[in-house]
Amino acid sequence: MSVNGGEFGGLAGIGVETVCGIAGIVTRQGSPDRDLLSRMAGRMVHRGPDEEGLHVGPGVGLAFRRLRIIDLHTGSQPQTNEDGQVRVVFNGEIYNHRELRERLQARGHTFRSQSDTEVLVHLWEDHGPDLVRELNGMFAFAIWDERRRQLFVARDRLGIKPLLWTEIEHGLAFASELGCLLEVDGGERGVDSVALHQYLSWGAAPAPRTLLQGVQRLEPGHSLTWQDGSVSVNRYWHPLESGSEPPASYAEGKRRLRELLEDSVRLRRVSDVPLGAFLSGGVDSTAIVGALSATASDVRTFSIGFTDDPVFDETRWARDAAAFHATRHTEESLTAEDIRALIPEVLDLMDEPFGSSSLLPAFAVARETRRHVTVALSGDGADELFAGYNKYLGDFYLQWYGRIPASIRRSLIAPAVNALPVSRDSRLGEFGRKARRFLEGVEGDAAERHDRWMRFASAAEVSALLGEPVSNPGLENVRALHRDWAAHGGGDPLNRALFTDLSLALPTDMLLKVDHASMLNSLEVRVPFLDHR
Repeated sequence: MSVNGGEFGGLAGIGVETVCGIAGIVTRQGSPDRDLLSRMAGRMVHRGPDEEGLHVGPGVGLAFRRLRIIDLHTGSQPQTNEDGQVRVVFNGEIYNHRELRERLQARGHTFRSQSDTEVLVHLWEDHGPDLVRELNGMFAFAIWDERRRQLFVARDRLGIKPLLWTEIEHGLAFASELGCLLEVDGGERGVDSVALHQYLSWGAAPAPRTLLQGVQRLEPGHSLTWQDGSVSVNRYWHPLESGSEPPASYAEGKRRLRELLEDSVRLRRVSDVPLGAFLSGGVDSTAIVGALSATASDVRTFSIGFTDDPVFDETRWARDAAAFHATRHTEESLTAEDIRALIPEVLDLMDEPFGSSSLLPAFAVARETRRHVTVALSGDGADELFAGYNKYLGDFYLQWYGRIPASIRRSLIAPAVNALPVSRDSRLGEFGRKARRFLEGVEGDAAERHDRWMRFASAAEVSALLGEPVSNPGLENVRALHRDWAAHGGGDPLNRALFTDLSLALPTDMLLKVDHASMLNSLEVRVPFLDHR
């Protein structure tokens, strides 16, 4: 697919930089070892197969792997400000960088490249840590200020791009992937028992924990500052503090939503390399493809099917959507054996355990997509914004179920549900599976219900796996978010559940899955629904 300036009305040429991999070390003594930094970068060649960049100086070492997307000839990193006193390594895209560039140039800043990365060093000069508030994008970046001897690290508002860090002797190390940090101390770290419990319960441990003791994942919407051995982590964005006014009417809400989504897709279609979109045929991906097709010709779309499991096979809907929007559609079908064959390959590539089985088909569709394009748009994030999961019906059904006398629930309903078949290959079996899942989660308060409905394994099963009675640390994550919701004046149960998943399940599971699946195939994925606006 061609997405040059002629086809996209001259949008290419001044555009977003790239999705890559970053790493670095800061220290109070001497300079970091250059070979160590190169090994850290080498751990993530898949994130940036096109180029490596290193900088080593007194107290700092920065490493970078690049996947070229835009500004193919002058976008190398680390990049600096005019006098070389501020350096940055950047993973992601700043979609409003052209407006920022114009403003910065008007204030007298000089640019050497056309990449979005360079706006960061000049924004730092003008705004310091508050520069993150100016950005619309997905990002994880690190800025080294030579004059202040200060490192500033930030992650995007919703956690699209990853960033991990750990304190080391005399300093701090950070990276896009856990494996890079294993190079720093040879992996001589114990397992975080709380994170292990969360992994066995949910398939992944939510930030700031990782499975390794002492290694932390920077939380979405947070920044970190290191100076002279002192570390501070601060939150710069909260989804309940956006300041936007609700629409005056349903019609006004629809109009504003359409305008925001179309503008978000417009910002994310800029590329000097082939671009396409994932298409399942569902509402989310079809809306993205529709907005993309309205302003671009020869749109490429990609979907995956499951020949052994018609319940999960959505290819017929994807074909209908592709035909409606006149896209050039590519479809890959997988058998159960194909999925099984992926397991050792994906495990060999992963640098940390990840329990969601959907990683396997996500990896397969990313691999097929990468054969044709370098950038793909995705509908991820919409379920957490618009209640796309069946679990959100749980509290709705509970309004009626709770009115049934407890004796009848125990003596009649529970035995009847437990007698139903449980499978995914028939409507009755699927109903039985969902009904049992509902009954497992109805007891307890709202936080307990939410925790049960998002689990892969129950607390009892986790205790059996670990061979000892354990508490449920994941429940406290949910409770903390429910307290946060209440502190911001929230009362609606559905929006409380959406806020909880936007803050917890989305970055912990969905976005981590997309990042792993895409980056292991050197594919950049953009998510228009997660424009913070």
